[in-house]
Formats: sequence, structure tokens, C-alpha cells
Amino acid sequence: MRRWIALAAALLVAAAVAPAEETAMNAGTLAHRLDRLAHTGRVLYVAAHPDDENTRLLAYLANQRHVDATYLSMTRGGGGQNLIGVEQDELLDVIRTEELLSARRLDGAGQRFTRMRDFGFSKTADETLRIWDHDQALADVVWVIRTFQPDVVIARFDELPPNHGHHTASAILAREAFAAAADPRRFPDQFARGAIPWQAERLLLNVPTWREGPPPADALPLDVSAYDPRLGLSSGELAARSRSQHKSQGFGVAGERGEILERFVPLAGTAPKTDILDGIQLGWSRYGDAGVALDAALGEARAALARDYPERALPALVRVKGMLAVLGGTGSPAPPRPGADGAAPSSGHANDPRVVEAERAVDEIIAAAAGVFVRASADRAGAVPGSSVPVRVEVILRRTAPLRLRAIELPGVPAAVVDVALEVNHKTEVTKDVPIPADAPISAPYWLASPPEGGHHAVADLRMVGEPKGPPPLAATVELQLDGAAVRLTVPVVYAWTDQVQGERERLFLVVPPATVTPARQAVLFPNGKAAAAVIRVRAAVADLRGDVSLELPSGWRAEPSRVPVTLARVGDETAVRFAVTPPPGAAAVDVAPAIEVAGRAWSFREDVIDYPHIPMQVVLQPAALRLVPVTLALPPGPIGYIPGSGDTVADDLAHVGFTVQVLDDEALRSGDLSRYAAIVVGIRAYNTRAALRGGVHERLMRYVEDGGTLVVQYNVNNRFSPLDIAIGPFPFTIGRDRITDESAAMEAVDAASPLLQTPNRIEPADFDGWVQERGLYYAATWDDRYLPLFRSADPGEPPLLGGTLIAHYGRGRYIYTGLAFFRQLPAGVPGAYRLFANLLAAESPQQ
Repeated sequence: MRRWIALAAALLVAAAVAPAEETAMNAGTLAHRLDRLAHTGRVLYVAAHPDDENTRLLAYLANQRHVDATYLSMTRGGGGQNLIGVEQDELLDVIRTEELLSARRLDGAGQRFTRMRDFGFSKTADETLRIWDHDQALADVVWVIRTFQPDVVIARFDELPPNHGHHTASAILAREAFAAAADPRRFPDQFARGAIPWQAERLLLNVPTWREGPPPADALPLDVSAYDPRLGLSSGELAARSRSQHKSQGFGVAGERGEILERFVPLAGTAPKTDILDGIQLGWSRYGDAGVALDAALGEARAALARDYPERALPALVRVKGMLAVLGGTGSPAPPRPGADGAAPSSGHANDPRVVEAERAVDEIIAAAAGVFVRASADRAGAVPGSSVPVRVEVILRRTAPLRLRAIELPGVPAAVVDVALEVNHKTEVTKDVPIPADAPISAPYWLASPPEGGHHAVADLRMVGEPKGPPPLAATVELQLDGAAVRLTVPVVYAWTDQVQGERERLFLVVPPATVTPARQAVLFPNGKAAAAVIRVRAAVADLRGDVSLELPSGWRAEPSRVPVTLARVGDETAVRFAVTPPPGAAAVDVAPAIEVAGRAWSFREDVIDYPHIPMQVVLQPAALRLVPVTLALPPGPIGYIPGSGDTVADDLAHVGFTVQVLDDEALRSGDLSRYAAIVVGIRAYNTRAALRGGVHERLMRYVEDGGTLVVQYNVNNRFSPLDIAIGPFPFTIGRDRITDESAAMEAVDAASPLLQTPNRIEPADFDGWVQERGLYYAATWDDRYLPLFRSADPGEPPLLGGTLIAHYGRGRYIYTGLAFFRQLPAGVPGAYRLFANLLAAESPQQ
């Protein structure tokens, strides 16, 4: 076990494992990797969210200037909207993390994160820094600067309003961290974790293109449009492919060709005169004579690397490897620039991130030049603590090169000493049973392993701050020998299978509980004190599973049955367990944790599978939780038609509390009998994403209203990325970008006597308690006088908005546009949101 834990700890600190989804290097990418190895320049680009990064600049810096260009995103983006599915919050965090990593695999840049959470749109930096906790956020940015050690820091945003508060806060933090990272008196606890003070050469603003007016007079222009013959793409074309990975945000863009100018303004440090990298030693000469010799050896390797014969560079690469080993093990480091008090502790080259990462990179480049393939695969997707799993390690040499396979290391077992000369296209395999320690942690993402703490994710080991993902649960190391030099390649253990449509697929091997207990819903509602079903999906991760599932309920709550025995024969088998739960009279909402007891030990983890074609499959394990919510609720009669949009759970949420809901497809919209529905609900962004809603279908919906139906249209987007140039109501109105971000903002009725606030539920101020993230978004900006606003509300210090919910009587029916965030409130189990939504669905009566 000590060997297993030691390897895991080493992976944690060095983050030296190749990702499971990393693709093989072709001739162009291999040449770029070698060129980047020859350059020590580093640029850190700082912004707030996935999609904020300037992919044109990152692609140019990584592939034309060959510096290490890394994007630091303050958040993982889970507070935004999801255009491709129903995932929200933490699961959307996972999607957008993977989208950023997919983007970086294309443009060649690096990726870092802080612990800060995307809590939704924020109108001020003050609010953002209060929720994030300014000092926590600053500490994270300082840590990334100290451990990445950039020469240049670039802020994406300026500090001027108006802007998203997260954007402005990222600019403030970049400025403050630029100075704080160099001051050994700031955040000294970081030095015990391996950081040293670091003073970057300069801080620049990448001048925003969305501000009106000409760029500042002192702005330095930079043309980032260069064409890359290795990849057959210009920077603008490559950047478009990278940015188009942000599919959950609908940010597919066209490639750009021709001149592309970016502009920069100095904010601190030395001011560049002709180029943003002015005066920075980009080669290894910054390390003195040893670095000069290393530059020469790298020059030989680059000259020898041939498109069709990459192995010709191997002798020079072996010399490079030896020089890096000397640089990392002896001599004095190139000192960090002095901090604020003139002092800076020394760390030695062994801790220098440039040297550490170069030593790993040269091994990967040697392997790629020799055509070495290494894969470590388990015979199943996961194993439980205390068990073992067979792991097969495959090694194949695919170019003529004098490599020997010396050893294969797996945690918890003696190293397999092979010591054979590799022959071209001859596969060498070693299979070992690898023990999983009884105390091995379940493979939850490191930033989701514990509940969040206010505005940031809870991270147990602060050395992980900045890393996109934690170390793999299990990894294998292959030691090769080339001309007397040891080449070590560490790869994660994966599970590989063949899909009949997609072909060979891989996913990361995980340490899993014997079974997962995933609630069918995030929240279960209990209308009017009645019992309701809490459904738990149980999925076996072991064969012959036998366990008891239960809900840990507080005093007064009852579940029938109290425990449910489960028997599942095979790995992957599933069953649904139902508990009839009854709340006590007058009960408030409670949070409970479903669990399964197996062999005397209780396990409480949920499992969510995220599988989209543009990102690797993710199986997300998290602590299981279920919210139980009593609600006083009256429902209007009649069936509801639901028109799905870009992705929400509202149809299921309505059915959960007793509505009869039928989802309407395009055929039903074009030719079905709409009159059978008491109300029809249009899902979020449906007019943006459903082509069928244009033209004749919209006219049918308006006739449905005119004939006496109720139509509720949830928010749509109208901006330069998603212009809404069609009618979506019976009378003209335009959607703007107004929103209420304070989820506790007072909601004042424009007309307290409105039937929509009286029937069938009397809406009171308490119905707006407990809302999550926001009141609403994409409010109407202008509207015809025949629309009547339902609410007046305002964020602190701002004038009231009335466009959140508009009502129009049209013929004998009623049309409603609402930007209120029901798509967040209903799955979260907010009682008042259900009561209000039920009122919106109530049929128009003649006296109304």
C-alpha cells in the first residue's frame, strides 16, 4: 500500500501523467512540441469563465512564438446556461472544464483554474469579490503565478463598468496578484507547499474590442494571423476550431483569415516597445552556461527532426535529456526576480517548473519520435476499495530506434523487470493484478469531493489549486532505455471498449463504491403534506451485489419501507428503489443522503454520465444528496403540452407535482390537435434553437391562444451571438439583456389583484424565499402597450425592471413571456416557483 500511496502522492505534486484522452503526435504537432521545449517564455492569460479566453492570441503564442501560453479561468462556468443538454451547476462545470481542455488540445495552450465558483451573472466586482472571498481568490491567482512563473501576465478584461462582475474581478485580481506574487510577506503559507515568490516582467491588458471608440493611443498592436504550414491553418482558423469547442454555450465561430490585430496596454512592470515579449529571454540561456549548451543541443534536435523520419532527432534528444537532468539536479537556480522587500527564497532547479516540465516533455517527445505506443488498460471500468483489478500494459515500438523496455511499474505490485530490446511493430504486454487499498478514496473530481464553501469549491489539498483535474486513480509507468538514458512514461489506467457505431473508445478507470445511489430528482416535492415517492437509481459496480438501501431521515419523517434490499447479479446492472416518504405536519425542507450498506459499510455516492462527441466521456461520482420539500400547492385542471428548447427539466418537474404533461415534437406542432391542451409551455431558448417554431408553427400557437389557450414562453436570448429576429408573441416586444441577479431581490406585484397572483395559489412574499442563483434573465426590454407586466423588481442600487413577466390577453386566451429562472428553481425544489408557475398555467376565464 505504501508504494501505491507514494505513487499517488508523486502524481499529485508533479501532475506528470499524460491525460487519458491525449492523442498521438503527428509530424506537425511533434515539431511544435519540440519547438516549445526549446522556448522558456511563459504567458499567463487571466479571465473569468470558459469562453473568455482569446483563442486567437493563445493559438498564435503557442504555435508561432512557441511559448507556454496558459489560460487561467477563475471559474469552471457552471453558473451559465447549457445549450446542448440539461446539466446545470456542478455537472455543467464538468462539461465546460472538458470543453476548455478540448480547446487547449487543439490550440496547444495550457489550462489552469482557481477554486472560485461561477454563481451566475454578477453586476459588480464588489459583489463577486465578496461572494468569492477576495483574499481566497487572490491567494489562488498568486499561487498559480508562483507555480507557473510567467514572464508576462495578460488580463482579458479592464476594470471599467459596465461588465460582468466576474470579468471585472478577474482584472482586479490579475493586477493585485502581479504584485502580491513577488512579495514573500503575502500568503507565506504557500512556500511550504512548494511555491516561491515570483515577479513577472510585465502585466498587460488585451484591449477589449467591445468597448466603443478607438483603442488607446499607447496600445501596442500585434498581428496574430500567421499561417502555420505544419497544421495547414492560420492562427485565426485554428482559434475558431478551438473556440468552437465551447458548444454548451453555443459559441461555434467561423475561421478568420487575413490580418488579425490584437492590441495591448501596459498596466505594470516594464512596458514593451515593439512586441509583448520584448526583452524576455525566450531560450534556456536564462539559466547561464548550462542553458546555452542546452539551447545548442535543442537546435541540433530541431534540425534533425525530419517529417518522415522523426527518429533521426533521437541522439540529440538524448543529449538534451542529459543536460536537463544536470540542470535539474545541480547548480544554483536562475533566481526569481526580487520581491517587494528584495528577498526571495531559493528553491533549486529541481523545483523549477520550466525544468520539471521540460524533463517530462522531453521523454514524451522521445517516445513520439520513436513511435512508441503505451497503454495501460483495466479489464473493467472501475474497482472498489479493498479489491484488485487486472491491468494490461502494452508497449509497441513503431519506428526503427534502439530502445529497450526495462521495466513496467504499477502501484502495489513489484515492478515487472522486462529488459528486452523492442522490435518494430512487436507488441510487448505485461498483465498484473493491481490491489486497490481498502482506504483508497472514491474517484470524485477533487473539487467536487466535498460540498462547496460559499463562493468557492472546497479543495482538501491546496497543491491541487490551478490543476484542471486531479491525478488519475491508477497509473502505470514504463521505463525505456535509449543510448543509456532512462526514458520514463507515466500513463493513466483506462478502460477501453468497442462501440458498434463510434469504434474504439476509452474512459478513465475509477475507484468506485460497490454501488451508486443516484436520486432520480434533485428535489422531491410533497404537495399538501401527502406522501411522495423518492426514487433512487442503484447501479452495481461489483458482481453479485447484495445491499440495503435507505434514506437517513430526520425525526418525524417516515419512509415506507425504511430499508430496501437490493440484489444485482452483474456489474452495470441497475434497479430503481422507491420509498414512500411522508413529512410530519408543518415540516420544513430537509436535505438527506441516500445510502447503500454492503457488507457492513455504508456508501453514499451518486453517478452521472456525461457523454457528448466533442469531449471525452466523463463518469462523475459525487456525494449523494436529496432535498425533500413540503409545499402547499393547487394545480389548475387539464393536460399541459411542452415544447422542449435547448435543454431543461421543466416538463419532468411539472409532471412530478401532478400535472399531465405531453412533450410536443415537430410533427405535433405542425399538424397535431393543440386545442386538447389546457396550456402549452415553450422551453428555454426554444425560439433560438427550434427551427420548427418559425413561420407556420408560430402562427398555429398564436391561433391556439386566440381560441382560448394559455401559452407560456420561457426566456429566449437576443444578442449579437444569438439574434432573435422573429416574432415570438401576438404583439411586438423585444428581449434585452436585463436580468435580476440577486435571488433575494424583492418581487413587487404591479397589480396585486391580478388573477395570476390569486388563482389557484395566492402568491405571497414568502413564495420568493429560497430562490437560487438569480430571479431571472433576458427580460423584455420594450413591449407593446397590450402587454401588462406582472412584477417590479430591482437589483441593489438599480432602477426597477418590469420586463421579467409580461401578460397579454389575445382573443379568448392568454400569452405569457417570462424570463424568471423557473428552469433553475423547479429542479432545485423551490416551493414558491411551483406555486407561481401553476398560476401561470391556469386557463384564461371569461371575466379576465
